[in-house]
Amino acid sequence: DKPFIDYQRFTDLSAIPRYCTENAWAARGLSSDLYRPLLSVSLTLDAHLFGDWFAGWHLINILLHAAATLLLYAFLARLLAMDERASASSAHVALLAALVFAVHPVHTEVVNSVFNRSNTLAALGMLGGLWWLLRYLDSRPLLAWAGLFLAYTYALFCREIAIVLPGMAAVLVVVYADGDLSTRIRKTLPVFTLLIPMIFYLYMRQSALAV
Repeated sequence: DKPFIDYQRFTDLSAIPRYCTENAWAARGLSSDLYRPLLSVSLTLDAHLFGDWFAGWHLINILLHAAATLLLYAFLARLLAMDERASASSAHVALLAALVFAVHPVHTEVVNSVFNRSNTLAALGMLGGLWWLLRYLDSRPLLAWAGLFLAYTYALFCREIAIVLPGMAAVLVVVYADGDLSTRIRKTLPVFTLLIPMIFYLYMRQSALAV
């Protein structure tokens, strides 16, 4: 965090549009293949909330991790509720999995490092989008895919790993949605609308890294 975080750099709200046109380390004069504009936006908000009291910045990391844990529980509980093979205790299984996720040491660097917050921000978008998709897929499919569209766009601009979300969504629909196999496959067709934010993201990323 020390070489990345320059408190004064993140106090300028007018710099927010510029985050979309440069790589994550551009302010340090370094070339990089990291394109994470929404990470920089979140740090700008930290700078205005906490100034140079960096404990506050790290507190936000902890709160974001807690939110990701809650979303993981909601997603797993929904997923298990859709599985006919799941037992009545599936909610307890989802809770246990979320608690393991919350305290697992593999997340240490993500929670400790402000720079690595991009992982948590992307996880919030991916988990939230998948939960929303499963929640409304059968009752309001248009709303389900629209919510995933927005969540996917947000997650992409947090961290590159989010690009796999359409594939994850398609697999979940085929495996867990109601109906026979052909019906479930038809329900995955709106996933191709996610090519729109993907192409837009790749164009923005390529333009920023070229600069």
